[in-house]
Amino acid sequence: MLPFNPDQTLVTGAFEGEINILRASGKFPHVEVMGIGNLEAAVNLSDYLFRNKEIRHIVFFGSCGAYEWTGIPIKSVVSPNLVYTKELAHSLKIAKQIPEAQEFYGMIADNRFRTVRCNAPTTITLAELKTPPDASFLRLEVENLELFGITKVAAKFSLSVTAYLAVTNIVGPNGSTDWAKNWKELSHSLQNQFLEKLVNFPSELIS
Repeated sequence: MLPFNPDQTLVTGAFEGEINILRASGKFPHVEVMGIGNLEAAVNLSDYLFRNKEIRHIVFFGSCGAYEWTGIPIKSVVSPNLVYTKELAHSLKIAKQIPEAQEFYGMIADNRFRTVRCNAPTTITLAELKTPPDASFLRLEVENLELFGITKVAAKFSLSVTAYLAVTNIVGPNGSTDWAKNWKELSHSLQNQFLEKLVNFPSELIS
């Protein structure tokens, strides 16, 4: 995992089940749930950062669905380096997406995992997507619901973000069902893997 100073790092996820093992370990002074969805995560993160000005890094633990055209397998772990918020309804021409002031935000990926470009829309995609619905989706590989909100707020505070996402499903009609079946096992495996490798952190951590 990436070296960091635990005293200046917020460990977070969308809900308690994604960070409960990390919280119970007692190794992290700042562990907090930020809520589900970009808006909820952004509002709660802003509030937390205003109250905890020592935070310089954010490590997000969560889940994602992989777009079928990527070939990314379920049960793998990915680490995004870019996050967008592209709405399927816009690509299907049944709605118009309000443009963001910044199309995407950069993240610090852990290159020991597959580096991906993440999409964080406001809704869960249930349509069958065997191929990209338009050219803008060609660059996207996985779908998560919080990372755009998290990274947008982090950029305002000049903070770095690293995310670890367990691939729980393929994006599509069965995505929510497969997520419900897989998230707990994969989240616990991801958190335990992080804790096991934490033992090997260098003694001089970045500040």
